[in-house]
Amino acid sequence: LQNATVGMTVGVIEVLCLQPFNYCKNALQQGQPLTADPRKLYRGVSANAVNMGCCTMIQFAVGGSFKKLVLAGEDRTLKMYEEMGTGIAAGVISAFVGSPLELIMIQQQRKGGGAVE
Repeated sequence: LQNATVGMTVGVIEVLCLQPFNYCKNALQQGQPLTADPRKLYRGVSANAVNMGCCTMIQFAVGGSFKKLVLAGEDRTLKMYEEMGTGIAAGVISAFVGSPLELIMIQQQRKGGGAVE
């Protein structure tokens, strides 16, 4: 539960800080003009916050669970390949949640609208 809470919190904070950069990246990729209007800069932020919050929550929680599973009660640090394996597995699992939500965010930025409109 602690890993999940930290993951969700960190994910939402990340989105709130980086959303304008994400908007600029998507606008440039789609050939749209850039703006400093916060209503456009933060369009899609709710889907992005849910996406990142859920993804990092899943990554932290699943990664922590996999680490415990690999350690099987042993008092040691994970070897590099074990650390990489648990991280990759957590990332793959979180992608099942993140990919559809990323598409929603991009569509909201591209076509307008938001979760509350």
